[in-house]
Amino acid sequence: MPTFTTADRTDLHYTDAGSGPVLVFTHSWGLNSGQWDQVIEHLVHNGFRCVSYDRRGHGSSGAYAGEWTVNLLADDLAALFDHLELDGATLVGHSLGCGEIVRYLSRHGVRRVNRAVLVAPQLPMVVKTEDNPDGVDEAILEGMTAELERDVRQWCVDNAAPFFGDHAVSPEVVEWTVDQVADLPVATVVATQRMGAHTDYRTELARLDLPVLVIQGDADASTPIELTGRRTVALLPDAELIEIPGAAHGLYVTHADRVIEAICGVSAVSGAARTPQITG
Repeated sequence: MPTFTTADRTDLHYTDAGSGPVLVFTHSWGLNSGQWDQVIEHLVHNGFRCVSYDRRGHGSSGAYAGEWTVNLLADDLAALFDHLELDGATLVGHSLGCGEIVRYLSRHGVRRVNRAVLVAPQLPMVVKTEDNPDGVDEAILEGMTAELERDVRQWCVDNAAPFFGDHAVSPEVVEWTVDQVADLPVATVVATQRMGAHTDYRTELARLDLPVLVIQGDADASTPIELTGRRTVALLPDAELIEIPGAAHGLYVTHADRVIEAICGVSAVSGAARTPQITG
């Protein structure tokens, strides 16, 4: 397993497959880069170079017991770009991973990135505040924290059905998803959940100077589209929203073909236009 070492000496695992226009993937809260395996397999087949990595403390990357901030995660992404000397990339993220992308772009600039694809983003701000009155009440977020602290695995089992929505998903995929979250230290699960829900990206979204595609389902219970995707697009200077009817938060599995098609379409600017060849 290839790894690179961050400035604070944390080893991060990454994958690098294929050749062609570069796609760099960030993953969701509680999961790891394996969530993108199905999507990456098809994109490599369609002539893309796909790079993904496990967030520190997740998957095969080194453990982390320090303070969790989005700045830290954005700097890890920047270190990956430096390590592989990546340029002209399209960034693709899911949920919390979209926040890493936005913070990377606002903190490190857009010179190495052509565009971004945000899938079911946990943006622009989740928690309810005086200037974000339609957000999620703090009491609800604290209730979720209490459930996670009591039994992470049971919380995952209880929420697997709404995560994937009314779509057939293999028991193996559900089990893998539950295991990834449940196998993390509880402190990591809780800290990253709080970080994602309380980070305000509104100002930096309005300043991003690159094209952004947002893909989200209108049945997303984890990050409801009216609170997240639609507001994110409204803030971005150059953005397009693809709404998928009936899709829930786990659309990278249930609607992988739509996600692949959209990524191929927006990434054609980095190379010759191509038509995705979805198989399987």
